[in-house]
Amino acid sequence: MKKIARRLLTSALATALAAGLCITASAFTYPSNYWPLQDSWLAATEAQNADQVISVAQQTYDLLIPYGLNQDVCYNLEPKCGLASWACEIKGDLDGAILWLQRQLELDQWLDANVGNYHDSIINNEARMDYLVAARDVTVYARSNDDASPYSVGPAHGTWYGTPADNPNGTGSATLIYMEFGESYGADYWIDYYAQTSDQFREAMDGGVIEVAWNFSPSTAGCQQVLSADSYINETLSALGSLDATVLLRAGAEMNNWAECDPATFIQAFQKIATAARRYDNIQMVFSPDNINNRTVTAADYYPGDAYVDWVGMSVYHRTNYAGYGNQPSEYSMGNNTYGNNAYYGQGIYDYDPLVSIQHIVELARAHGKPVMISECGFAYWNGSQDTTNYAVDQLTKFYSYVNMLYPEVKAVFYFDIPREVETYHYGLNGNATLKSAYTAAVANNGAYLDEVDGTATGWENLSQTQLTETGTLKLATYASFPGVQNATVQYYVDGNLAATSTQAPYYYELNTAALGAGDHSIYVVASGNQFSRTSATYTLTVPGAAEPEPEPEPEPTEQTPSDWAAALVAEAEEKGLITGRTDGLYHDQITRLQFAELAVNLIEKATGEEIQPAENMFTDTDDEMALKAVTAGVTSGKGEGVFAPDAFITRQEICVMLNAVIRYVDEANGTTTLEDTSGVLYEAEWNDLDQIADWAVESMANLVNNGLMAGKSGGLAPTANTTVEEAIVLVLAQYNKF
Repeated sequence: MKKIARRLLTSALATALAAGLCITASAFTYPSNYWPLQDSWLAATEAQNADQVISVAQQTYDLLIPYGLNQDVCYNLEPKCGLASWACEIKGDLDGAILWLQRQLELDQWLDANVGNYHDSIINNEARMDYLVAARDVTVYARSNDDASPYSVGPAHGTWYGTPADNPNGTGSATLIYMEFGESYGADYWIDYYAQTSDQFREAMDGGVIEVAWNFSPSTAGCQQVLSADSYINETLSALGSLDATVLLRAGAEMNNWAECDPATFIQAFQKIATAARRYDNIQMVFSPDNINNRTVTAADYYPGDAYVDWVGMSVYHRTNYAGYGNQPSEYSMGNNTYGNNAYYGQGIYDYDPLVSIQHIVELARAHGKPVMISECGFAYWNGSQDTTNYAVDQLTKFYSYVNMLYPEVKAVFYFDIPREVETYHYGLNGNATLKSAYTAAVANNGAYLDEVDGTATGWENLSQTQLTETGTLKLATYASFPGVQNATVQYYVDGNLAATSTQAPYYYELNTAALGAGDHSIYVVASGNQFSRTSATYTLTVPGAAEPEPEPEPEPTEQTPSDWAAALVAEAEEKGLITGRTDGLYHDQITRLQFAELAVNLIEKATGEEIQPAENMFTDTDDEMALKAVTAGVTSGKGEGVFAPDAFITRQEICVMLNAVIRYVDEANGTTTLEDTSGVLYEAEWNDLDQIADWAVESMANLVNNGLMAGKSGGLAPTANTTVEEAIVLVLAQYNKF
């Protein structure tokens, strides 16, 4: 079997070389204990056993990653990490799926930089990461009383919305018209035409908002046409500039999805129009890509520059090839290998959330401090051969409900309500009464859409930001998005008690704060669907009422001296700088998770001479720098569900896991090998409580015990017992002296 596995690896490497993926052959020699793992991997993949795939992938990763990233290691681990991530997703383990996908992306990026041709894998995996993170982060929102816009353009509050002027029954605070660059009819003609045929347009001409989609011929040649059309540009802008309306001029839309377009030429064309448009106070320039990039470019490649852009817009269309939305065939199987491509295009199991695919455009706008406009959007109720109304209703409801909730940068939304029955997909609201009713309901229930240009509206905010000034009804909504799940089951818990259940996005809940009583109240949500279940952060909502009495100040802790047995060792630890501010003088107290994390981080920094940078905060119960440094170092990832539990007492088995991670970090940084015995085996003849050790802690406890870094207690290892501060300091000192 080993010979077969070796031939398979040799064949894979030869294929990669033939495909031009490698520059030179690698001289890497696999350790002898790799080959049994490769046999296990082949068996696990042949059996399509998710648990076995994850287990063998972890063992192989732990074995090979210490050798550093090289061609063979990356080729070997990259597909294993990808399949392990997929196996975790199949099992509903979103944290595991994200962890393995992060590992795969690191390997993809190394291969792309050092070997080449991993671009497609990177963009597929980045897209899938967006869906997994969205699924992981269940979030609760509340109606906001203060949604003042930070932008110099757009509505002061709320969101403009509208439909094309061609729609005879359009509603909203804005309208949309189209012009083709270079056509025989000029802007004066179209202004006159719409003024005579559209009530929406006539109203907008009197102080309203008009989006003008000025489409180029979709190619580099089309952009070159713009560069040589000075008089035509000036005439058009003069006509638009004469309107008593705010004109949102969308020039050359969807350039990132044209079959061929040179970014530099597009930028020159856009800048040319924008420079000329600056003569008119009422014209605002909209840079508007498609929400799905052509795979060879990004929207950012075409960005013309902050001086030329007022808004970042986008086109967003969703359609399905399945008539029975909600009965879409499941693609959650180990044999499916299309999940990465499907995530990039928002298909298959990733076809249930229309909000994820626009995230990268919103992030581009954030990076440049620009408001976001959904320049046009549509949700198909007919796919050329089948009625897909259920799909369209679900997607439209989610999009209009969430888009300005998740992304407060979105200050204008336009629906493409033009019937085009000659085309394969039908989007027009007036062609489908059910879809139109869903549109009306979504706009009304969201509450942030403006019927008047200068109107007022109540927006949304993360519930953690909510500060009540009076009691009454507080409208809540939850964003819970799971791949392959049309609608989740969302349960609201108030003060630990189930208060409401919702099974339809956006999972609204009217909370009666008057019935809660004055003071602090906890709120969290449990969302579930198919194999997934996630709990949101716990939010604290303070209901106003009678002033609470000031709490008595906590007494200052009394400084303690070490026990006799520990005095000399604690003194040595202090001399070597291993005692931290949170542990100094508290030697007899039980040590907490945060205190030990600080000791572990300090130990690494002393042993390596390098400072650890804190990770981005992933916790809901602490933002302490030491906890975030511990995450960066891989010492801990918390207790799960966004919880670190900083004040919880740490157990001996948790300490072993953290110290084992410290050893790995220091050895990798210093190029050392600290542990002599890495068998990972503990013998029942020596210890009487091995059955109490959690599976995830066995190897770490074995490493510390077998290498003389942790002693037993009364014939056992007491894995679930707590530890005093002075005992923890002595453990840290022993570890430091071992390096």
